[in-house]
Amino acid sequence: MKPNLLFKLSGIILLINGAMAAFMSKMFLEGAGMTLDADGLTTAQAFGASLIALGITVFRIPSYVGNVKEAITTVILGHSTFVILIGVHLMNGQAEGPTPVINIILNLVFITLYVISRKKA
Repeated sequence: MKPNLLFKLSGIILLINGAMAAFMSKMFLEGAGMTLDADGLTTAQAFGASLIALGITVFRIPSYVGNVKEAITTVILGHSTFVILIGVHLMNGQAEGPTPVINIILNLVFITLYVISRKKA
């Protein structure tokens, strides 16, 4: 898969997760086995806004980065952070259900695709 397409797909997934966390916070996090009070809702919305900003950045990387291999490495590190965090939440019971499982799988798939893409770049 070409890096440009991979950045765009990855950015779109981040945007979707961000929009769900920001605008459908209760449903999004209840899918992870969490319950929200007013503070949790505010935090989820801020997290969603951060994911939206990250999604826009990742989507636009091909238009402003000259060193694609370094950009890929940076995005791999970002996805790895999500894998570690979600993994910890699953192991200690802070999260459960389809939302975190789907997100950890998506992040692992993107890491794999980026590693393959980096070798070809």
